[in-house]
Amino acid sequence: MDFPARMRWLTLTILMIGVFVGWYGCSRKPASPNNGGAATVAVPVKPLLEGWDQPAVALLLSGEQLGYLEPCGCSLTQSGGLARRAHLERLLTGEKKWTVLGLDAGDTLKRSRRQDQLKFEAILSGLKQLGYQGVAAGQSELRLDPSLLLGQFTEADGIPLGGLLIGCNVVLFDTPDLGVPKPYRVIDAGGVKIAVTAVVGKSVADEVAPTGVQTNITVKDAQAALDEVLPKLQAESPDLLILLSNGSLDEARALAKANPQFHAVLATGGPEEPASQPEQVGDTLLLLTGHKGKHVGVLGYYPAATPKLKWELVDLDNARFDSDPRMEALMRNYQQQLQDLDLARSDELLTRHPTGRTFVGAEKCGECHKKTYSFWKETKHAKAFHSLERGRLGQEQGWVSRIHDPECLCCHVTGWDPQEVLRYDSGYLDAVASKHLAGQQCENCHGPGNVHTDLEWQYQKDRQNVSLDEVNAARAAVKLNSATAENQVCIKCHDAENSPGFNFAKYWDKVKHPWKD
Repeated sequence: MDFPARMRWLTLTILMIGVFVGWYGCSRKPASPNNGGAATVAVPVKPLLEGWDQPAVALLLSGEQLGYLEPCGCSLTQSGGLARRAHLERLLTGEKKWTVLGLDAGDTLKRSRRQDQLKFEAILSGLKQLGYQGVAAGQSELRLDPSLLLGQFTEADGIPLGGLLIGCNVVLFDTPDLGVPKPYRVIDAGGVKIAVTAVVGKSVADEVAPTGVQTNITVKDAQAALDEVLPKLQAESPDLLILLSNGSLDEARALAKANPQFHAVLATGGPEEPASQPEQVGDTLLLLTGHKGKHVGVLGYYPAATPKLKWELVDLDNARFDSDPRMEALMRNYQQQLQDLDLARSDELLTRHPTGRTFVGAEKCGECHKKTYSFWKETKHAKAFHSLERGRLGQEQGWVSRIHDPECLCCHVTGWDPQEVLRYDSGYLDAVASKHLAGQQCENCHGPGNVHTDLEWQYQKDRQNVSLDEVNAARAAVKLNSATAENQVCIKCHDAENSPGFNFAKYWDKVKHPWKD
């Protein structure tokens, strides 16, 4: 090899090493929806709990999961998910050999439908497997039927899952002795005694148990309830005293100020993306973990140190955290329940399209719009249902099918309201009864097409009984311009959660079909 060739080879080798080092040292993270549409940006991987010595106990703290079993939305690059939280727990207990227990400030759900009831059981089961010892009976939990909260869940480790619920100012059916929620718990974790109680604020009480309405839920004044419970907790001589506050952030601050006995208050009501450092209210730490399970907090207890508590808010990103077989099994069981109950057909999810029209399917549209139909069949929209069956790109291995999950179907089939997760009366039911509506089809954007297709057919056959004005009105009703698509249609599925790198102009080029056929 001559000298110039060797130099070119050396230069290429150096460049390849540089690319590898850059790739290895960086993770791919979702860009802000306002970043001009770039899907990812490179950021350094933050070491986990850097500089931490082993604490006497580490508390895994969370709240406001809002039903997100998986990473926030369905984008692989989004943060969160019980599987990644389980990976974190495994790193702490398995690799670091730390003593770990979990506490949650509540609001585990977003809605209170049948699917949410199943999800509630799945979430509590998952948290129990991760060593959680308490979940506040908060606003979303108390929206469920109170009888569902009485521990009538599958047992995990011999303890009914409902027994995880804590709330010292919440009473069900006017019977405090029911034991759900528990007013407080005292936990021994590796020789460290932790006392924890929970309250809901007046803002929650007004919503779940409004005055004059029979709800079978009684909510006492939060401070009055704490005045009764605190002496009992202090009599236990705990090393750590923790309050779970479910309500507004101002309510949590007031409770922290009025009850300096608490070492930490884990609160809801803060922003979706909380500050990395906790707020100090006197000698009490006010802790926030954000929304949708994207972050969890690790609170380390060091009895011989000053201060005794150390905090880190952990972003459950896809660079540091992977899946966990325990949560994969949980997801498989949850999806099987959805299939067994056939929830997609549930009348609870049934609604009528505001136009009153019905869906006919893309194949029917393609009888006239041949070029557009052929183009659509090659787009990702046409294959949207297949991703529920086989897995999204990068997640195919070990994928659990979501084809019976209403919360997934609503953006992957035709004839659903994706924001409200409701099925229109002529929308997709299942792969047998409505195979013609699988995938993201024409009518999700243009609206149900039965009137348009029927009039076009009648006009061609019998122009005596159908006027051109009627035909043109039906055509106008399904016409969609780019401005309407951008501002009212695409964002129903391509929102900040499910499509964080969405850029309308870029995506529109992939799906626009200006042909008149």
